[in-house]
Parts: sequence; structure tokens; C-alpha cells
Amino acid sequence: GEPAQFQIVVDGTLSPAPAAIRFADIKAAMQTTCTVCHSATGTLPRPPVFYTPGDRNGDGIADDATDDAWFHAEVRSRINFTDIAASALLRKPSGKHHGGNLVPGFDASTAPGNPARAKYDLFLNWILAGAPL
Repeated sequence: GEPAQFQIVVDGTLSPAPAAIRFADIKAAMQTTCTVCHSATGTLPRPPVFYTPGDRNGDGIADDATDDAWFHAEVRSRINFTDIAASALLRKPSGKHHGGNLVPGFDASTAPGNPARAKYDLFLNWILAGAPL
């Protein structure tokens, strides 16, 4: 069948404002929520992308600016800037993508600003601001 359609609503009164969100906010949310599955010891079957802290570029230094730049690039590769609602970064945790489950805070079926979709709104607003580092 056809994939479920999402409606994106832009509400400039929501907090935080899109321009104030940085990758550090997204990274913190991912490393407290997404690592249940997205880690070397995560729930089986483990997704191939890990969001745990670490040495992403293999220089022996974990979580430095270079590692953040690599992690940022990995996360941005899961965004569809042409059709934002179709982005794996939003669809998987909202349970609308194969292999993804509904993650607390990502219930996109609720209205913007609802606490049940606070993380979805955070990620969406970051994307709408251009997904800055």
C-alpha cells in the first residue's frame, strides 16, 4: 500500500525556536533515546548505524570536533531535504518506516507542541533551520 502521509505544520511560537537548535541538541537527544537499538550492544536486530559516543574518524580521540562533524554528516544523510516528512530521521522513530518503532517523544500523530511529539518537533525544527552543526 501507499505510505502514510504526514502533515508538517510550522509554528514559530514553539520552543525552542528553529534558529536556536544546534546539532548538539540533536546529538544529546539521540544519545539518550536512540542508543537503545543504535549501539554495538543495542536491541536485536541492531541497526547498522550507531549513535553512541565514540571515535568516528579513527584518530584515537573520541568525541572531538572532527567526530562531531562526521556524526553530523551521518545524521544529515538520513534527511530528505526535498520531502522532509519522508526523512528516515523522522519516519523511523515515529514508527512510520520499516524497521522503526514509535519512540517516546516522536508521536507525529499528535498536534505540534504536544509533549508526546516533543522530540519529533525538535528534530523537525532543526531540519527546517537547515540542520546546522
